[in-house]
Amino acid sequence: MDQKRVKSRLIEWAHKADLGLDIEDTNIQYIWNPGGFVNQSYHISDEKKHWHVKFAKRDHQPKLQQWALHHKYLTEHYQAPMLVMDIHESVIPDHPYGLVFEFFSGEVWENQAWTDEIFSKVSQLHGDQKLKRMLGAAEKRCTDAFIETYIRRFREDMKIIDANREILSFVDKETFEWFHEVTDQLEKEVRHSPHFDRPADDVVHNDLNQQNILVNADGFCMIDWDDLTLGDGAADYASLLWPWVYTQEWSMWEEKVRVLAGDHVVERMGLYFKAKLLDDVIDVLADYVEAEEFPDVKERTQHRAKVTHLHALELYKTRDGTVL
Repeated sequence: MDQKRVKSRLIEWAHKADLGLDIEDTNIQYIWNPGGFVNQSYHISDEKKHWHVKFAKRDHQPKLQQWALHHKYLTEHYQAPMLVMDIHESVIPDHPYGLVFEFFSGEVWENQAWTDEIFSKVSQLHGDQKLKRMLGAAEKRCTDAFIETYIRRFREDMKIIDANREILSFVDKETFEWFHEVTDQLEKEVRHSPHFDRPADDVVHNDLNQQNILVNADGFCMIDWDDLTLGDGAADYASLLWPWVYTQEWSMWEEKVRVLAGDHVVERMGLYFKAKLLDDVIDVLADYVEAEEFPDVKERTQHRAKVTHLHALELYKTRDGTVL
């Protein structure tokens, strides 16, 4: 995707959309998402106004539309960014729908501020019966929620990876085959775990990693509500706390979750952490392949993906006792 052409189209669209920007000072900045290319996001601004614009491909459009449908409630109760308008045209190629939000200026949350408030909101979200009724999603088991969140994604990733093995020269043949074996094994572990044989009836953000919580001196903002659904609260806590699970601080975080959500959630987090580590082994390789279509961020995306993959692969083999 040629970002120069995209930015030119965005400037033209932004002024037609009457976003109140000074035509002479309009700046378009691509927001790089190290987690992949499902959506395309941009910071559009002049010296006074700042907007965050997010575009979706057609297959992801229903998720953004669900967010738009519930945006007022999410902004009022969960510090989601304020929605300004939705977009029903392909401003950028192959992305027929988008959302415009007020831009929140902040840093990625790393436990530097607002920790208690963030955990309180996550706990509130999981038990929000009104939002649960608004979503109208069918209830499922925790086993199903895990498989939908990770196992299916790994298998979709592996289709991309297997079709592009030639550009993944740092991955050997045995490792490609191992991806399938270890994914099958993880699914078996979840299906046989009694901790997952219970309803997955929490309202979950379902992508609650640190990149999706921004903080500043005045507060915090929880972004990227595309995957909002009924599921397993353990998935949210595992994503949120992933950076600390192998550190000396983990016992403190574990106790915080235990107090808020109970022992059963803590028990399920173990397999979610295993999936998070495997995600850093497999999913980043799909990002590596997809970066071929984004020359402006190809180098840094592929560098990050390779480094992340090699580190996570070694860690997974060490912790799981796997021999390739």
